[in-house]
Amino acid sequence: MNFYKKYLEEIWEKKFRIQQVDKAIYQDLVEGFGEITTLSKTLREKMSKDLDFFRLKKINEKVSKDWTQKVLFETKEWFKVESVLMRHDNFRNTVCVSCQVWCAQWCTFCATWKLWLKRNLSSDEIIEQVLYFQRKLKKTEPWHKVTNIVYMGMWEPFHNYEEVLDSIKNIHDQKKMWLGARHITVSTSWVLPKIKEFMKEDLQLNLAISIHAGTDETRSKIMPVNKIYPLQDLIDTLEEYVKNTWRRIFYEYVMLKWVNDKESEFEALWKLLEWKLAHLNIIPYNSAPNDIYECSSRNTMYKFKEILKKYDVPATIRVSLWQDIDWACGQLAWKE
Repeated sequence: MNFYKKYLEEIWEKKFRIQQVDKAIYQDLVEGFGEITTLSKTLREKMSKDLDFFRLKKINEKVSKDWTQKVLFETKEWFKVESVLMRHDNFRNTVCVSCQVWCAQWCTFCATWKLWLKRNLSSDEIIEQVLYFQRKLKKTEPWHKVTNIVYMGMWEPFHNYEEVLDSIKNIHDQKKMWLGARHITVSTSWVLPKIKEFMKEDLQLNLAISIHAGTDETRSKIMPVNKIYPLQDLIDTLEEYVKNTWRRIFYEYVMLKWVNDKESEFEALWKLLEWKLAHLNIIPYNSAPNDIYECSSRNTMYKFKEILKKYDVPATIRVSLWQDIDWACGQLAWKE
C-alpha cells in the first residue's frame, strides 16, 4: 500500500519507518496505525489523526453453505464493489478481487456490466481486499492464509493496468505479503496492447482469457468488444505471449444454451487452440434474475470436453458452487 509511504516521505521520516509500517500491515496484519508498536507513540498518534487506515468500508458479508465468503465494500464516494474468498478442499484459499468500480465490457451474459463503469480502483483499494481476508483468516483460522489471488471480480484489469500491476508487485514483494507470482492470475478479454506489455513484465504470472466462443460471429454477439480485436488477432497475440514467457494460457468458456454450445463452435475453438500451450476451463453459466440465457446441459459440457481431449486440448469443467450467495462467473452485481 502506498498512501502512508508518501505521507512519511513528506514529513521527513527515515526510510526504515516505511519498512516498519510495511511489515506491520502486510505481515503482522494490524488494523490501525495505533497498533504499530515499532513506531513511536507520537508518530502513531499523528498518523492516526492525519490518515485513514482503511480505503474501503465493509458494508455486508455473505457466507455460502460451502464457506465461500462474499464481501460488499464501499469506497469513499459510496460506490460498491465486491470481493470473494473461495475455500478449497486442498487448503487453498483464493481471493477474487475487483479492480474497477463496475465494468464497461458489455458482455451480455454478465450482470456486472449492467452497473456501468464509474472509475478504476487504486492499488491500495485492490490490496485492501486481499488484506481483509488475510486478517479474517488469521483471527478465525490462524493455520490458514490467502494462497491465491485472481483478478476476476469487477473487471477489466487491463483497463486499470498500472494500478493492477502495482498491487501485484506489492503483494509479491518479499518484504510485504510475499505471495508467489505463480499463485496470481490476471484475467482479460481482449486488450491486446496491454497483453503485449504484460508479456514483458519480469513476473511469472498466470494469464486467463475470457474467450467464450469459437467464432467471431458468436463472440461479437455476446462480447461486443470482439469487434475491436477479432479472435484470430487475439490468438496471434497470445501465441506471441507464450513464445516470450513460456507460460500456459488459461481460457475461460461460459456455457450458454443454444448460443455458444453448438458443435460448430466447439470445432472452431479446437482449431484455434490445437497444439497451443493452453488449458480451457468450461464454466457452467449461472443465471441471474430476468435472464435471457440458460446454462447448457451437463451432457453438452462433457461432449465439449471430449472433443477438446480428442485434439489434445486439456479442459476442465469447473465446479459451480457459491450460487446461494449470488457469486459465480458473471454474478458480481452488488446486492445488500
